[in-house]
Amino acid sequence: MKMYEAILEILEKKGTATIPVICKEMSEQNQRPVHEMNVEPSYIKTLIGSKNELFLLEDDIVSIRPEKEPVLMTVVLHGYPGPEMRIRIDFKKNTFTYFEWHLDSKAPGHMQIGDHGSVEMFKKQLYSFKVWDWDEDYQKAGIIVDGTCWSVKLHTKGKTYESGGLDSYPKEWPNFCQSISELIGKKFDC
Repeated sequence: MKMYEAILEILEKKGTATIPVICKEMSEQNQRPVHEMNVEPSYIKTLIGSKNELFLLEDDIVSIRPEKEPVLMTVVLHGYPGPEMRIRIDFKKNTFTYFEWHLDSKAPGHMQIGDHGSVEMFKKQLYSFKVWDWDEDYQKAGIIVDGTCWSVKLHTKGKTYESGGLDSYPKEWPNFCQSISELIGKKFDC
């Protein structure tokens, strides 16, 4: 686990925390030998400063920036002849809903679903995808017939981010889809 991920985990549990509290929590979580256990406040402060797009530091109190703290996410993927897949992830209730719709008059049979993952684990992975940095629109040049359309809408405490496209994706898309697949327990065909 990267250090900033450990800080995110602490802030997820506590909401906000002072740098000394973060140091104490990280030292307690650490399984290294005793002489290496103490995490220095200056190191944490430097790390938070280098990740200022993610963290907010005011008067020694650290929090996740409201515009980066996920509340709700909706992901839609569809193309001809289908299926259309929709996932709604509620980070506050720690739940998700998966909906699959086939345009055929005949369903392909019972939906096979494996073990699903956790919203908490998906949320940890979400920070690395930097959805807030994605372009609003991804399109290939030229005319596309029967392409795959997608959209992602992320509501945070401070802002809403929307992105979508047609047969063109952000570079993080394959890993994003893999994480969605792990969450829902079914291949999310990207």
